[in-house]
Amino acid sequence: MSQGAVFKADSIQELAEKIAVDPANLTATVNRYNEPVVEGKDLNLYKDDHFMTLPVKEGPFYAVRANSTTLGTVGGALVNEHFEALNVKRQVIDGIYAVGNDVSGLYDSSYPTIEGLSNAFAWNSGRIAGRYASAYATKN
Repeated sequence: MSQGAVFKADSIQELAEKIAVDPANLTATVNRYNEPVVEGKDLNLYKDDHFMTLPVKEGPFYAVRANSTTLGTVGGALVNEHFEALNVKRQVIDGIYAVGNDVSGLYDSSYPTIEGLSNAFAWNSGRIAGRYASAYATKN
């Protein structure tokens, strides 16, 4: 807290003021999170049900200033093993390829914090897609 990376408050309103965000927006966000906790099912972010047990209601409340050190997509475009894009029925979209952090299936909700890992996937998926895209272009 002394370095300005962690903020502590007794209320959501006070916390919002300390982190310079609109108190109404932060309150609405907390309320939006708490609603599926009561129901035990998250239809906003699709968090696993077993995590939906602890509402954010009693202080103290904390906010942590964080900088992202990883880059990856949870979700993203559907692709096959050739990195051909797939439609919602999981059928190939002819001539369309997707690679790197824009495709899904590499990670779920637990992205590993290893620097450069997403770059390695981007390079390799691009190499594979390029091979198949080149063959596709030659045929067509």
